[in-house]
Amino acid sequence: MRRFPSLIPLVLFASLAAVAPAVPAQAASGPAASGAVASGLVASGPATSGPVTDTRDSVVITGDSYRMTIQKAGFRYSFARRDGTVIAPAHAESGLRVGDADAVTTKLAGRAGGTAVLDVTLETGAKVRVKVQPSARHVKITADRGADFRTGPVAPAYGLGDYGAHADGQPDQGTPCSGQVEARRTTELTGIVLDNLTNEGSCKRFISTFVVFPRQRFAEVLFDEGQKRVGLTTSENRLGSVEPAQGLYYFAAPDLKRVYADYRDVRHRHGYADVRPRPELFGLGWEAYGALAWNTYQSSVTETVKAFKEHGYPLRWGVVGSGFWPGPRGDASEGTTNSFGMWDSTHETGRDDGLPNPRYPDPDALKKLFAGNGMALLLGARNNFKVSPNANDGPFTAEALARGYFLPVKVTKSQFPQGETYVLDAANPKAVRWYVTQNRKWGVDGVKEDTMLYAPNLNRDGNWNALQQALHDDGDLVIVRNAAYSVPGDVVRINDTIYGRGEVFHEDPDRIPVNLLNIAATGPGNLSPDIVGGTPKASLTDPSYRRYFWRNAQFAALTPVMAFGKGPWELEDPALAASVQRMALWHDALHPYIYDAVLDGYESGFPYAMTPLPIAYPDADPGSAGHEWMFGESLLAAPLFGRDFDTAQTRDVYLPAGKWIDYETGAVYQGPRTLKDFAIGMDRLPVFVGGKGVLITRTGAEVYPIARGSSFDAQGTGIVNANTGWNPAKLVVTDTKTGRRVAFTVDAKTGAIRFPVTKGHQYVLSGGGTAAHPFPIETDVPGAPGELSHEGTTLSWSPVEGARGYVVTGGCTSTVAGSTTGATTLTVAPGVYRVAATNAAGTGPLSEPHTVPPPASSDPVVVTNEGGPATCSDTPPYRETGTWSSSSLKGFDGSGTRFSATTGSTATWTARLPSGSYEVAVWYPAHTASTKQATYQVAGQDTLVDQTSGGGEWHSLGTWPFDGLASVTLSVTAPGNHRADAVRFTPAPR
Repeated sequence: MRRFPSLIPLVLFASLAAVAPAVPAQAASGPAASGAVASGLVASGPATSGPVTDTRDSVVITGDSYRMTIQKAGFRYSFARRDGTVIAPAHAESGLRVGDADAVTTKLAGRAGGTAVLDVTLETGAKVRVKVQPSARHVKITADRGADFRTGPVAPAYGLGDYGAHADGQPDQGTPCSGQVEARRTTELTGIVLDNLTNEGSCKRFISTFVVFPRQRFAEVLFDEGQKRVGLTTSENRLGSVEPAQGLYYFAAPDLKRVYADYRDVRHRHGYADVRPRPELFGLGWEAYGALAWNTYQSSVTETVKAFKEHGYPLRWGVVGSGFWPGPRGDASEGTTNSFGMWDSTHETGRDDGLPNPRYPDPDALKKLFAGNGMALLLGARNNFKVSPNANDGPFTAEALARGYFLPVKVTKSQFPQGETYVLDAANPKAVRWYVTQNRKWGVDGVKEDTMLYAPNLNRDGNWNALQQALHDDGDLVIVRNAAYSVPGDVVRINDTIYGRGEVFHEDPDRIPVNLLNIAATGPGNLSPDIVGGTPKASLTDPSYRRYFWRNAQFAALTPVMAFGKGPWELEDPALAASVQRMALWHDALHPYIYDAVLDGYESGFPYAMTPLPIAYPDADPGSAGHEWMFGESLLAAPLFGRDFDTAQTRDVYLPAGKWIDYETGAVYQGPRTLKDFAIGMDRLPVFVGGKGVLITRTGAEVYPIARGSSFDAQGTGIVNANTGWNPAKLVVTDTKTGRRVAFTVDAKTGAIRFPVTKGHQYVLSGGGTAAHPFPIETDVPGAPGELSHEGTTLSWSPVEGARGYVVTGGCTSTVAGSTTGATTLTVAPGVYRVAATNAAGTGPLSEPHTVPPPASSDPVVVTNEGGPATCSDTPPYRETGTWSSSSLKGFDGSGTRFSATTGSTATWTARLPSGSYEVAVWYPAHTASTKQATYQVAGQDTLVDQTSGGGEWHSLGTWPFDGLASVTLSVTAPGNHRADAVRFTPAPR
């Protein structure tokens, strides 16, 4: 089933072979490119001999778009435009530092083919030979020893690959990341200092030192395979390395697209090549880990894939990352991803791992299942091999070792497999060819590369690039995790996401957009945000997890890759399931548009498929707006997703200059403007149409009344807006290849013009009169809704003429409780509510208040360490003080538990209850190392519980009267691990 041209039956673009015109690459100057890399004198722009001007106090190097001035005292260098506008000021002390020694003096020692050769003397008396090679729009700097180069501060700054998701104050964090690395809350990097930027597994696998300064149209990168240093602070802009770097580049071009094109050209010349992505992975996907964790087996994979299909999800690919190799899971005798072709297909006597034996009894049937459903099958792949293999590992370690295919160092700590491992040497072409040949034995369609090496540091960040490129060239689809500077596969995926509120790095929702957007800022637009909902670590029906899943789906639908683990229907919320499916189908329908943006990025180096807003609009000032990006050239994504996923209902949304249409409501806005407290309900795609205003879908074209006098090219299929206006009665769409008019429809909500297209044809819009929009745009706010009512917890109101949406306020507080994009019902918690109608002119007056009373119920209220029902107060359902850690022991609903042995630490569960008496019960996992004196406090009364007994079941503390907030606090006051999971409040019989 491998070596297919495409598994996706596109209605349009069955074969997207044509590519968009790219910004032309610069020709190499100076020595021939083949020898230039080795000599360190590579340039990607046309040759310029400078001029290099030597004066008494400075050396001035001039390119077409910049002037670099090196003050001889302290090697203090700066960059400015040719008109004198400062781009990057000189450092206040020195521009070069080796260890603790600053540069003192600089002397121009000579010129070599336009390169300035400088001798820099340090305050220790030691000398550093520095070469500065100018090109039209950038300079390259090399030194004969490891050093830090620095200018004065430049901001705002974005990029740094995976490290762009790390918070300030962590110069050398350690590995793995959870518990050692704090996640960054914003994409802007000022304040970050890193002393050991290199591949250390976990959240440090896509490695890049590229930093872009959009407002200055300026960027920098240091190419090096080992330990690198970065400092982006209010006093300096610093890049350095321990060993002599391959090259430090500064880019200064008239616009950012030219900056990214030059950077693409330079990194390719240094051997960090991107490969042309194939279309499959930009359709809907599925990863077994999200559904089954590490313990996958064939029958479960089969059932899950069939369930997605039965629920109407047109999956295009799936990943089985683990468990397909032979041997008992979790045992040292099990095989690995490098047990090439050795499926766990034979029964093994005496195996007792709780899983089917064998796990994959019929691999051919699995492959046929995927192929028959139009899906590509990818397996997990790693480049590390056991030092001490067994029968389940096959002969591969011994064979590679005998041929000298491994690096000359053993890894002592990795995520998998356990124990010492060898690592394939991808600098050896024979080793790469050997690996590719062995990998074919699995007989599948691609790989998800997922190596995690922790210690020692290999200082070979690019060791994965050549291997993945070779796999891709061999016909595999490749999901990249480890790479340096470029994407040697179809997509690059961020590290695993796990449900949480920021307890540790992988459980921090803020990390996800920051991680993606700062990788995008380094160049790639072909990005994957991991699976919708991440790894649950909670009951699928937990209210907080449902909200996380829903918001995460809104987010993922606006990224280039959308994939699932758990099926949305498994959360047992019909409204959630229907909404998430609509988002997924929308994403899948946009496949031609998304893939076009991905290929445009591949050709140009610019991250078209996911362009951070500060890069798409470098002069914009989004202020308090949340994370936003351009999703292709026509969509602005403004999702509501972060640590506040459980409570937030609004975001400030910034719209750059130009016309923008709310995709869901059709409301029209003129930028630049900020939509303050913009309501983002669960029922919507938080996206605005602007820019070029053209979408190409699986069924045709959608041209929104945005741009005139513009063109949009989707891999050979063109849309030209030559119309004078947007009056549908006067508008004409013509297929220039056939000369025929094309019938179109007009969307009554957004005004979008829709018509079928044929690949390779050009379509021209003409006529349209002088209308700025197909129909009038409202100038008055709508009136107040009336006739509020409720049925159970569903609030209803009458529709309002001229309304495009509704905002519901009240409930626990007077803040926004929810919103809709036109529906006149909303499920709410008990409380008092008001409703206001909205349109492009603003928000209308509030309705009269309406009370939704709490339902009469004898059902218990359960609060877990993941949260619970809203408390309608500043007190969260669950909170901790002191020091608590996650435990592998499971809670009552299968989710994780917490533990602490630190005296003074507390865990508190809080619920808002109707007046009455309630039995209070606690749940904690069973473990002999637990404390024998856990102190629970309820209504001022302490109760001691021996947690070494009675674990794994509900333990009653007694019955208390409550009226409003009810809390239970577990305090660490005695020896032993105090374990926290859940508290249950059960109404006492009256």
